[in-house]
Amino acid sequence: MDFLSNRSFQVQIDDTRSTNKNLKVGCVQGSILGPRLFTLYTRKICEILGNDLQVVAYADDTYVSIAGDTVEEISQKLERTMEIHNNYLTSIGMKTNVAKTELIYFSRKKLSQKPILSVAGEMVTPSENMKILGLKFHENLCWTLHFETVKKKAKIVFNKLKYLRRLIDLESMKKVLTTHYFGMVYYASQVWLNELTTSRQWKLINSLHYKALRTVIGDFRNQTSRNVLNRILKRATPSQWMLYSNAKIAISLFTDENGPPLSHKIRNNAYLNNRKPGLATFMDSSRLKIGRNSLQNRLKMMTSVKFKWTTGINKHALRVALKTTFFKN
Repeated sequence: MDFLSNRSFQVQIDDTRSTNKNLKVGCVQGSILGPRLFTLYTRKICEILGNDLQVVAYADDTYVSIAGDTVEEISQKLERTMEIHNNYLTSIGMKTNVAKTELIYFSRKKLSQKPILSVAGEMVTPSENMKILGLKFHENLCWTLHFETVKKKAKIVFNKLKYLRRLIDLESMKKVLTTHYFGMVYYASQVWLNELTTSRQWKLINSLHYKALRTVIGDFRNQTSRNVLNRILKRATPSQWMLYSNAKIAISLFTDENGPPLSHKIRNNAYLNNRKPGLATFMDSSRLKIGRNSLQNRLKMMTSVKFKWTTGINKHALRVALKTTFFKN
């Protein structure tokens, strides 16, 4: 009970502070238990919104995905969904933050008309871009904005790496490189680094990758080959990391019978090869077969996986087997 009781707050503006006020509602900001309590409190939202849409939520971040054949159909579903959503939040003593509500339309064709959305009496205009959990993407599902953001962030960290290398040893520098640089550059790369990545984007990622490696060992004249750089610092290439991480996720989804809808889609579209146990060929039965974006092409890296993985494998053995398959430095 100490977590939820005897809490207070005050407001400070410049050097002036208000008196303490008691808090009777809400969760402690930044606590580990806070998101869990919030999720339990709002757990009925998915049930109330219905099964004809997808809801992804973590704490107070909720994203609703609605599909339809026409813009008018989607617009009607949106209005109905937001009304139900607002009524539910009101019933549990909450309200929608209209200022943080965003609307974006995804379509294979450029839409001439994008209906606005009414939220709690205020209008939300459709956006061309959206940011979710640090990822920026466009309505045509390209990642140009995200790559530009990564480039800007990498430049800031890179300048700090050049200074830091004078102060600490190589082993410590490797740890800093992994946590503060590559952790930022490859953040959520399982989503945006794949077979659909353009040649220009690949060039940028490779440039950011090897520029950092050269800085760590002091190779400012580019005298060391890329293969040697990767071996010295024990780094996988961007393409190797893409294949490894995507294969790892695909296997996890395939073996998770209680996983999300994508798990069922992957299993339903996988043809198990009886002549070679453990191997699978992926087929795309979707009506939206769009070249490289088809499920078959998105999972073609699995043809390189030669060990038995379809019947389940523990995480450590899977990680070792995938590294052996894809990391060949």
